[in-house]
Amino acid sequence: MKKFFRFILIVLISLIVCSFLVNSCSKKSELEVEPEPENNKVNAQELQNAVSNTIPAAWQVTSNVGLLDSAVAEGVRDKRTQIIGNNEDVFTIMVYLCGTDLESQYGMAVNDLVEMANASTSDKLNVIVYTGGAKKWYTDAVSSRYNQIIKIEGDGNISYLVENAGTGTMLDTDTLTSFIEYCADNFEANRYGFIFWDHGGGSISGYGYDEKFPDQDPLSLTDIDKAFTDADVKFDFVGFDACLMATTETAIMLSEHADYLIGSEESEPGIGWYYTDWLSKLAENTSMPTIQIGKNIADDFIYHCERDTEGESGTLSVIDLAEAGDIIPDVLSAFSDTTNSLIDEDYTNVAYARGASREFASDSMIDMVDLVDMASNLKTDESMKLVNSLMSAIKYNNTTIDMTNSYGLSIYFPYRTTYYVSDALSVYDEIGMSQSYSDCIRNFASYTGAGQISNGGYSDPFGTYDYTYYDSYDGIYELLYGFLSGSYVSDESYYSYYNRGVDKWFNKDKAEDIAKYLSENHFDGDLTFKDGKITLSEKQWSLIDEVRLNMFIDDGEGYVELGKDALFEIDEEGSLIPDTEKYWLGASTDKENWQPVAYYHLYRVEHDGHYDFSGRIPVLLNGEYVNLITLIDDENMKVIGAYRDYKEDTDLIGKNLISIKEGDEIEFVCDYYDYDGEYNGSYVLGDKVVVKDEIYLGDIDISDYELLSYYEFKDIYQQAYYSSVIR
Repeated sequence: MKKFFRFILIVLISLIVCSFLVNSCSKKSELEVEPEPENNKVNAQELQNAVSNTIPAAWQVTSNVGLLDSAVAEGVRDKRTQIIGNNEDVFTIMVYLCGTDLESQYGMAVNDLVEMANASTSDKLNVIVYTGGAKKWYTDAVSSRYNQIIKIEGDGNISYLVENAGTGTMLDTDTLTSFIEYCADNFEANRYGFIFWDHGGGSISGYGYDEKFPDQDPLSLTDIDKAFTDADVKFDFVGFDACLMATTETAIMLSEHADYLIGSEESEPGIGWYYTDWLSKLAENTSMPTIQIGKNIADDFIYHCERDTEGESGTLSVIDLAEAGDIIPDVLSAFSDTTNSLIDEDYTNVAYARGASREFASDSMIDMVDLVDMASNLKTDESMKLVNSLMSAIKYNNTTIDMTNSYGLSIYFPYRTTYYVSDALSVYDEIGMSQSYSDCIRNFASYTGAGQISNGGYSDPFGTYDYTYYDSYDGIYELLYGFLSGSYVSDESYYSYYNRGVDKWFNKDKAEDIAKYLSENHFDGDLTFKDGKITLSEKQWSLIDEVRLNMFIDDGEGYVELGKDALFEIDEEGSLIPDTEKYWLGASTDKENWQPVAYYHLYRVEHDGHYDFSGRIPVLLNGEYVNLITLIDDENMKVIGAYRDYKEDTDLIGKNLISIKEGDEIEFVCDYYDYDGEYNGSYVLGDKVVVKDEIYLGDIDISDYELLSYYEFKDIYQQAYYSSVIR
């Protein structure tokens, strides 16, 4: 029953929103307003049928997974690398191996060095590796004191080209430039490849975390652009064995430096690329077409992801940078202009298209989404022209089975948070990103930020409201004008917005239009339970992005948080019916002694007509704070590994999934609140357990506890509201 409720939450709430929006995608002037159904009733069966028709058939995009496109688009520049053919080409591949904690804690960099060394060799293939960035290496062959330059000799061997390349950070542009120049000077070739190895964070956060210099900023796209420009070497391909770097912004920046980009839209499993086979094939034929090299890399990567990292997602794509540089900017600008107009006409529809798009590292709220998926959701002529151009530039794409709607190129589009907008606009200006796209995301973020600002006040998580929502045009405009003029800077309710620089990117010229839109489209539904349910109209449901059940145990002194899950049902009248089953996720190491855990739903994925639910459980694993990652499907519930939280050190996404093994000590962690709703810190929940075979998960009865729960509603502006409390 609990799995059914999870389905109801995530799917049917989308159905209600979809039902309201699906016919509202033309220009506003062409719409005829339909009267609301009598008594605000909605038909649950019709809503369920509607979910598969969110995107009309004419707008659906055919999956490109596993399809190699060798066509060359007309009108684009010639490739900078000219392949001689007949195995006469000399290929030098440079690997920038910043080991970081992936090596010091898990030995993953050494594993990949071994894979490289085990590949076949050729006198026409040079693999040169720069090492550093880790406090400890799992082999004495690599120094933890000095950076080094190593040559892969094959037959399991390496040689030292530079045993002491200094002790500086690998996140310095001069270090990157000097490595490229060293390789080009000492291993001259007609084909060059470059691979970045480390953590990644997408278009805004960039690449690289140096464990020896934890305060050093990652290499931004601007930094990489500068380093490549200074080195003045043109590459056959640039690859990222790192998370989230197959982005439109990366492709546009690299189009001046390389012919192809190979990277992942999603966060990578810790095993990363598998190097032995594709390097061996390249050694046999150094004249191999680049898209075939990329295909081999992607196929090897996905094969080993599915074989060796059960439950983890994987994506890898090959992008033609000639097309990305010559075609995409113009169609992206046209798409951006149209989308910008749509935002002003009906932000709600654009927000829904964005919210329904495939998102990557969604729990980290870095707002990277698949651009093909989002463009197809918007259903304009310009968006489909963009889709066609993107699909042409993406020459190969492979993914694990769960990664639906992942076509090969992502883009930053702020929605979950506006925290990175100022940084994004700065990066865009420096790499020559379309000004139209900058204007588009600035405008969208202005509506999102204004929707939060105009909410005013606060609500604590236990139903104590102090909202001062401005629902009239005059009130909202006065508030926005005051905020932008700085008169609210001392108000705690708005301090965080100033701290994020909202006043710097907020579209001041559109304050009047934004105020008018918000006055007509703000969530003001009654979230009080009446007769055991909460009833909202279609209009109000259309303004809701997500809902979560928040569960607490009252221990007599305060509240133990058990997390947030997707548990409720919606009836045919559009009413939310709460989950009344006193069950919650529990864990055990022997299937006999169970204890409740703090569980947080992350996202749902659909494949082959089935739904998998991903979540996290905060724990201390052998004394280190991590999140256990869970997978709940039709068959079972299981822990697939653990992720370390890097947020204190960097905004990058770690590409390691820590395996849980016998003998590991686990303490389950929970947040604690006093009776005034004030956060009092995180504490250990229950007793420490020692893993025997595995950690077992199951729904356990918690009715013996004194429970308190409420529902958190998040609107399309990402503002949270809370229902009345259920005891």
